[in-house]
Amino acid sequence: MDSKLQIDHKMKSALSYENDGMLLHALQIYISLTEEYPEFNDAYIKLAQLYEKLGNLKSAIKTFNALFENNSDDGENRVYYAQFLLKNSLWDEAINSLNFVDPSKVPMAAFFIGYSHFMLNEFELSKLNFLNFISIEENSELAHQAYIYISKIELKLYNFETALEYAKKAEVLYANFWELNYLYAEIYLNLEMYTHASKAIEKAINLNPEESNIYQLAGKIYLKLEHYKKSEKNFLKFIELNENVSSEVYSKLAETCFKSGKFLEAQAYYEIALKINPSNEHAIWGKKNAEEFINKNLVSGV
Repeated sequence: MDSKLQIDHKMKSALSYENDGMLLHALQIYISLTEEYPEFNDAYIKLAQLYEKLGNLKSAIKTFNALFENNSDDGENRVYYAQFLLKNSLWDEAINSLNFVDPSKVPMAAFFIGYSHFMLNEFELSKLNFLNFISIEENSELAHQAYIYISKIELKLYNFETALEYAKKAEVLYANFWELNYLYAEIYLNLEMYTHASKAIEKAINLNPEESNIYQLAGKIYLKLEHYKKSEKNFLKFIELNENVSSEVYSKLAETCFKSGKFLEAQAYYEIALKINPSNEHAIWGKKNAEEFINKNLVSGV
């Protein structure tokens, strides 16, 4: 039997074992294929996938590295490997692997490197790679996703006007994407364009009412607009949807209640905020202020 027929036969056997749940039998065949036919890339890929399925990430990574020992410039499989690494939050490893790939030949490499740097909070490097991707794939759908990431980067770097410019570039395809509207709302909030922010956050809520972070941002926006009932409603919705709520959220909810004249509720929420973070200065000051108003009302008989 020639090598091609033998490879085909073994691959079919291995796949059959996998489908029947006999994973260790399949594993043995894939290992033997990589040993007998080190140039046969598919065996490495299937072996790595199977190791991942078995929860053995270390062996999966080792298998990919063995593949690249024989094919260091295999851009397509390096991008596939990068997806595996990104799925497992191995950002540095993804960057190191993709550095072997020429983005002009495999543009996705630049996108994934940009994403990895973004997840590592390395924003300038992230932006450079996303811009590189856009320069190559300007008209692709992913280019518009890259615009969203660059907008997020500019927002994190406090470049709010620039963040708005990049968000608008993504609007061509993502006008009805909840995350873009959430991004608009956050940008407009920082630009003190509160009416624009409220319109954007309402659209985000309509597009994805299950996303809890939307309600936290809505609470902040309506607090700035002095729409205290809406602010309170949205903060409470956020709290309802989350088990772990920060001291800041309870502090903002308390502020909303205080400004709408609900001093007892404000005091209670400030106390919760301080239980979570006793050094929350906003809550310390707010609780004291709420208590003073409560005592004044008691003295005056209100």
